Amino acid sequence: MEILLADKNKLIEVLYIMRECSRQLIDKGVKYWNNSLSDYNEISEDIANQCVYLLVFNRVAIGTITIKPNKKNPKTINVSRLAIIPHFQKRGLAGEILKFAEDLAKERGSTTLIGSTPIDDEALTQLLIENGFINQGVDSEVHDEFVRIKFEKKI
Repeated sequence: MEILLADKNKLIEVLYIMRECSRQLIDKGVKYWNNSLSDYNEISEDIANQCVYLLVFNRVAIGTITIKPNKKNPKTINVSRLAIIPHFQKRGLAGEILKFAEDLAKERGSTTLIGSTPIDDEALTQLLIENGFINQGVDSEVHDEFVRIKFEKKI
């Protein structure tokens, strides 16, 4: 298992992983990702800016995460789009990706990780809490149709 920086040729793999996770979330009643054109454009830009990583097993991408600097605070790193193909979930891989994000943030001199969850995604909320993130309440910085809860971890 390894975590690699995604390049522009991996966009379809990132979108595939997110689509599979989106389907699973919708089945659970969580309407979060929808693979819209804006997702495509945002992810393309994040790949170009070297912020998207892939979890690879036997040369196959099975997970992804976006790790990028916070625009308002250079000592803060935002983690988003954490997704593991459903078949590979419940194996501790999401925790490994979050640990990778934390180590990368430390290397970059950051002191805080920020993540957010849709208000109705109990599994992601639990994952962040288990990995040392603290619930900060409703994320007032996100302005879309979803209510999100902000989580923070001091590193």
